[in-house]
Amino acid sequence: MKRTLLALLALGLMVAFSSEEAIQKEWEGSAHNNGVMGYKTLREATVEARQANAAHCARCHSEQGFLAWLEQLKKGNPGNLVGPDGKPATVEYLRSLGLTQDQVKPVTCKACHDEDGDLRLANDTPMLPSGFKATAVGNAALCIACHNSRNGRVTWNAEDPGRYTYPHASSQGDVLLGKNAYFVDDTREWPNPHAFFTGNACSTCHMSLAGKGDYSSHTFKTPEGLCASCHGTKYTEEMVQENTLHLLSLVRTQVNARVLAVRDRIKTVRAWNPENGQFTPNVAVKAPVYRVDILSIAGQIAFKMTLTDGSVLYSQLGDIRDEKGQPVFATKDPVVRAAWNYLLIENDGSKGVHNPTYTRAVLLATLEALK
Repeated sequence: MKRTLLALLALGLMVAFSSEEAIQKEWEGSAHNNGVMGYKTLREATVEARQANAAHCARCHSEQGFLAWLEQLKKGNPGNLVGPDGKPATVEYLRSLGLTQDQVKPVTCKACHDEDGDLRLANDTPMLPSGFKATAVGNAALCIACHNSRNGRVTWNAEDPGRYTYPHASSQGDVLLGKNAYFVDDTREWPNPHAFFTGNACSTCHMSLAGKGDYSSHTFKTPEGLCASCHGTKYTEEMVQENTLHLLSLVRTQVNARVLAVRDRIKTVRAWNPENGQFTPNVAVKAPVYRVDILSIAGQIAFKMTLTDGSVLYSQLGDIRDEKGQPVFATKDPVVRAAWNYLLIENDGSKGVHNPTYTRAVLLATLEALK
């Protein structure tokens, strides 16, 4: 009997060790450890790269920054990192947290789990940087703490947003919960089974159902054929994504039409160089604009402008100016709100799967506003 118990115990330890080893390996290959996240951690979350502005990016792009910020968040301050005195974090304080290139860590196990292995945040979130709370979302509360647009709550029916700010490129929480798009009432509930009736929202699909054996996946990538887990073998994600991609293309077409209608007014830009991240002021636009692509540059809505002579210019939207030096697209121009919506849905990354009803409503309302 004792031998049997010892054998079972040993087997259990072997399984646990094997699971931990597998989780570690999966995490090492995930975006939380390398790839985009690794680049962001070193480039955006350190004082060498950002000086005091690392207090913004380090909140979610580093272990040290997130742990400090989570305590701050729970106390009701979703803003940038502050020091012990409650004032904006100084470079010296950020250094003391380890937000330097030789000490900074990516989003590690410790960032998400406490010493007992429990999640550091679950079920509900405090007020988030995107201006809403997530309630009754299970383990997804931890995910949504960072995976939100992070640039305040928009007033959905505002005629003038008064800014060119873009929705941060991790807007899954907003889309899941139906928040922060223009032209669509985000003060009402947008019932979404993926957020509320899967148990743990994000982690159900990206971890539990994607897991192997007795542990959840830490690649955070959904497996092929995931939708069939709930909807049956004939249902695929492409059924939602194809129509969403078509609607996004229609929005791009409408925005292009708006730009081409005023292209003769476009005289100068503060040009951005994607190779070195530098700006050059007062660059003359020497040929008419042929097409634009909607993107973001340094936290602002921006255009990649292809000109009729084949040259390309990148510019933040507010820096596309007329002969008097005024923005061609004032903040009240529907193009600004349409571009926000476009980036909100694109940055969600699911192509509509996270919240099909809300995604479709947003894109259709955007098209209507651009008429």
